[in-house]
Amino acid sequence: MTIRMAFKPLALLCKPIAVTVGFIYPAYASYKALESKSPHAAAQWLTYWVVFSLFTVLEYFADWLISWLPLYYLLKLAFILWLQLPQTQGATVLYLKGIQPFVKKHEEEIDRALEDTWRKAEGSVFEVKSKTMGWLSGQVTNRNAPSRQASSPTLIAELMPDDVEIGVKDPEDAL
Repeated sequence: MTIRMAFKPLALLCKPIAVTVGFIYPAYASYKALESKSPHAAAQWLTYWVVFSLFTVLEYFADWLISWLPLYYLLKLAFILWLQLPQTQGATVLYLKGIQPFVKKHEEEIDRALEDTWRKAEGSVFEVKSKTMGWLSGQVTNRNAPSRQASSPTLIAELMPDDVEIGVKDPEDAL
């Protein structure tokens, strides 16, 4: 029996507890903090969510590296508790010592990148919407004309923004 298999029951127990402690309890505590109108309580949970969100993103990308650790979910649970507990104020510590200085230093670059990304996304959505509406109005106009059977790749190519490439634009090219 491998070490990983020996700790499998512990992982099966700790994983749902980590989800509960990491998401469900903080969501309810955030609700209570907002309803109490206490700026201190709201700031505490907002800080937690900033730190926990970044941790979750890092965890997603590092999964291939950390998934083999036998005690990972137990360590994750301990980390989440450290972030939350008023005695340790781990989220505040990480935020003030790491996240805040980094974001302050790169804030203008982050803002520009977000604005550019948002502008490109809006343009792509608008272009797809326009092409979809044009295609649909063409289908309604051509309802009585002899039907042209549009294949999915052709329809997708017609609806995609001009700067996006797809593998096959014409189904005949695939043959």
